Amino acid sequence: MLDNESLYKVLFFVAVFLITLVMQYLAVKAVRRILKTGNVPKGSIFINLVRVIIWVLALLAVLEPVFGIKPTAFVAALGVTSVIVSFGLQTTVSNVISGLGLMLGHVIKVGDWIEVGGYQGIVTDITWRSTTVKSLIGDVIVIPNSVLNTTTLRKLAPLSARSVTISLDVSPEADMAKVENEVRTSVEVATKPWRDPRLPIDLIEQGYGSFGFRLDVRVPLVTMDDAFTVRSAIVRACSGKSWLARW
Repeated sequence: MLDNESLYKVLFFVAVFLITLVMQYLAVKAVRRILKTGNVPKGSIFINLVRVIIWVLALLAVLEPVFGIKPTAFVAALGVTSVIVSFGLQTTVSNVISGLGLMLGHVIKVGDWIEVGGYQGIVTDITWRSTTVKSLIGDVIVIPNSVLNTTTLRKLAPLSARSVTISLDVSPEADMAKVENEVRTSVEVATKPWRDPRLPIDLIEQGYGSFGFRLDVRVPLVTMDDAFTVRSAIVRACSGKSWLARW
């Protein structure tokens, strides 16, 4: 059987634990509402920061009543320990600080289309250590926040970001003027249900490649949800043409 003092400590610990769970739920709900309605970038980094602060305060609340440790002594010891640990976690600390800088500085936010280090995609989340980017073809790219903070980052405009590009190899003997006219006409018809009518279809000659002339076909879209369908439509519209280069 527990004595009165031990029973008090157990009940106090359980009460603080339950109260902390409720406070965390309410605080996270409030932060999500603020992020949704306010002019604040969305990202799990803010949610996680709130959780950490709440649980640290709960730990400080039970230290002396339950464990007999004065909070001031614990904080002092924690300060010394954090200095030692920080030397081994320099990269992690750098990523956390960089992530907060990116969010608070409104450099990027969830939903932005970005291009960095040769990768292009939509930002789906910003966490303590990294930023998650989903590419056009569905690849998930995890980029450390410190890399984003020190690498040239291109933030794409919504209209230019919502596009699909297909490269075609055109036979050297083909008449490029006729090819471009045929490609434009065929692709316009094939992609009409998904194409953004405010922007034209771009045909970009990239010069001579391994199998012939390289022609990039870029189609602006209303939404990137249709990207895979449009890619297939472009391929079908151009397949079997006599001017395509043969491998």
